[in-house]
This record gives sequence, C-alpha cells and structure tokens, in this order.
Amino acid sequence: MSELRQDPVSGVTTVLEPERAGRPRDFVRMADELTDPGDCPFCAGHEDRTPPARLELPLPGEASWTVRVFENLYPALTAGPDEEWPRELDAPWPYRGTTGFGVHEVIVESPRHDDTLASYTPEHATLLVDAWALRIRGWREDGRFPCVLIFRNFGRAAGASMSHPHSQLIALPRVPEALVHELGNFSQEATERGRCLLCAVLSADDAGGRIVFDDGVTVVHSPWAAPSPYFMRISPRGCSASLADATAAERASLGRALVASARALHGAFGDVAFNLVVHDAPYSAQHAGLPFHWHIEVLPRTSDQAGFEWGSGVYTNVVDPDVAAAALRTGLALE
Repeated sequence: MSELRQDPVSGVTTVLEPERAGRPRDFVRMADELTDPGDCPFCAGHEDRTPPARLELPLPGEASWTVRVFENLYPALTAGPDEEWPRELDAPWPYRGTTGFGVHEVIVESPRHDDTLASYTPEHATLLVDAWALRIRGWREDGRFPCVLIFRNFGRAAGASMSHPHSQLIALPRVPEALVHELGNFSQEATERGRCLLCAVLSADDAGGRIVFDDGVTVVHSPWAAPSPYFMRISPRGCSASLADATAAERASLGRALVASARALHGAFGDVAFNLVVHDAPYSAQHAGLPFHWHIEVLPRTSDQAGFEWGSGVYTNVVDPDVAAAALRTGLALE
C-alpha cells in the first residue's frame, strides 16, 4: 500500500508508491509518437487488460462505450470497501504520515487510440464531462473522502505515461493545501465585498479583452495574473461549487469549452504538452455552503519553472496574458 508522508519543514505531502515505477510508459516524446494500438490496454477490444469498468457511457446510437472508467491498475492511493479512514504510520519523530487511503481511477476518453481532446465532437466532449460529473457525485455520495481531483496530462512533458486519451480521478484523504488556499480566498472576498471572487475575475477579464472562447455559459480566459505563458482558466458563468451539480446545458457548454481550449493550443503551437486540472469544492465545503466557484485550469508546458518558482512559490510568466489571449484566439480560429 502507498503512504502519505508529510515533511514538517516545508509542509509538503508526498505520496510514496514505489510500485508505480513499474507502470507502463509508452509516451516517449511527443503526441504524434503514438504506440501500436494493438499493444494499448485502453483501446476498444482490450477491456480484459484493465480492471472491471465502474462506468461506461456510449454516444447515442453506438453499441459500445465511448467513455469508460475503471480503477487504475497502478493506483497512487487505494482503499478497500470496508476501510473508513487512513491509519497513522509509525513515523520517526518529527515526521508524520498515514497509509495511502484513497481512490485512483482512469477515465478512458475514447475507444480510439489516436483521438485527441481537440478532435472530439461536441457530443463526445459532453459525454466526457458527464463522466467527470458522475464520478465526482459518486464519491461525494460515498462519504469517505474529503475531496476529489480530476486531472489530464497530455504529452510526456506534462507527465503522461500513456498516449491513449485519458484523464484521471483521485479521491484524497485530506483537502490539499491548494484547495484550502482557494477556499480562503473565496471566503475572504465573500465576507469583505459580498461577491464571488471568480465572478469578479471574469468581469475583469471580460473588460480586458482576455477571453479566448465564450458561448454565454462557459468562458475560456487568459487571466490577468496568469502564472505561466498561455495559461488558461475555464470558468462557468453560473456560480456553482461543484461540477457534479451542473445542468445538462452547462455540461454541454463545458464540453465545447474544453475542445476550444485544446484547439486554441493546437492551432497556436501544434501538439504542445499540457496539464488540465478540475478545481471542485471539497465535499465538506459543499455541505457547509461555503463560497466556491468550480473551474478548470489548463497549463501548457511552453516553459519550465525552476529554482526561483520552487523556492518562492512565485511564478514567472514571460508572455503578457493579453498577448496570450490574442494568440490563443488566433489558434482557435485556425482549427
């Protein structure tokens, strides 16, 4: 079983999982270096090479699945059905740690090996969003985990080990510091000014012309204080704490926005590596009605963060977000 170890000096939590070093790695350099689909466990017809499906969603009229969810064969965190909480480790003072209690799922986004997020139809992208929402809702109903994190790695530079299009979900035994910090920011803005922080950010980016895509329901924008070149945030216009509670129309709009963000990157840079992370309110915050506005962050790997960023927590961006928004709009128009 994996372990969660916390460093008392930095406060950083590390998942120790040596067994994951043996997981498959077929993503060598770039997105166009695809493996033989005959060897890929995620391709249609190879379902016996993965754990049993926890969710399968087909497109209308299709006889087989389009999106498929199952437990990661090499999970970072695990929890048996009878486990209710993590166990404390016998850690040497002053260290602390617990067993790696959690869930790690793979969301295979397409039965086709050479699909990309930029190539999805609106219906296909909506089905992916439906799967994300259903899994967030399912683990909320399970009640054992404080929050879930959904993320997508594309390209080796972004940490992807398999080239077949997929995203991942991890249910965590504690709320990560990044989400705790965001919750504090939302609460402070609500207390001091009586408004939603992200709604205010959207208004500022609307006025500043930093919008990449907007269908009136979901916005892809280049934030004024973007932490890295060509960083994008995908935000619903409606203020809601969780993607799990999005309406069908909102999920369809998010699907269009996801495809638009991927096409903007592809049009501007080709098959650039990127990370995508869903920021959903912790379950306890949802139950308590704390202010939060769910959103997605898209981080293209167009530059490397180094010692200054790691040591200070302050990020360096060499591209003005206004310029980035214009370049991404051009990229989207070219697709």
